[in-house]
Amino acid sequence: MKKHFHAPPKAIEVSSQRPVVLRTVEAEPGKAVMEVGIEYSKAQVPERSYYADYCEIERGRTGLSFFFGKLVPGTSKLRTKIEIAFPDEMVLKQLWYSSRNFHDTVRKTAELFNLEPVEQVEDTDKVQTFRANNVLMAAWGEEAVMDFYYLCPRDVHQAPKVARTEVDLEPIVRVVLSTALIFEFLEKCRPHIERLKSAGVLQPQEI
Repeated sequence: MKKHFHAPPKAIEVSSQRPVVLRTVEAEPGKAVMEVGIEYSKAQVPERSYYADYCEIERGRTGLSFFFGKLVPGTSKLRTKIEIAFPDEMVLKQLWYSSRNFHDTVRKTAELFNLEPVEQVEDTDKVQTFRANNVLMAAWGEEAVMDFYYLCPRDVHQAPKVARTEVDLEPIVRVVLSTALIFEFLEKCRPHIERLKSAGVLQPQEI
């Protein structure tokens, strides 16, 4: 069964009180398409919150790992950091393609509040790891947030079998950061996005 992920919730007529609505439609005789719609205004805010002034992205064995850290003030030493593992497909379909206008918007703010580069960062062993496959990004002036969520495969798989049209979106963690840093994060995503496109992870017609 093929899944289509639509960024605008209105595209599938969301009417539920929950943030996620599934709908199975017949694309052609004998073939069905699962549509997934997410309205983040109805999603719970993650209870866990982490303030970051540093970010990095690394290639993992099963996707990308986003690292957000807090530097000891006045140094290039990390006090703590968190890792958020994100699957390749959703990096493209959800994070990247749904944030093109947002990327351009935060670019303007980042140009006003330019961040000094951090080199030769001293790592820390104080790391907490999470798994997510959805993220909501928002910015207001110099402040920004990234709310990470997890859409459980089990719930999506079981929904058509038990006639459910609603699936919960599990809140994982909120990352609080500056608008300039969220722009830096998106810029660091770019080379990984190009690599994923070259690898054929997602074809344009699937968006």
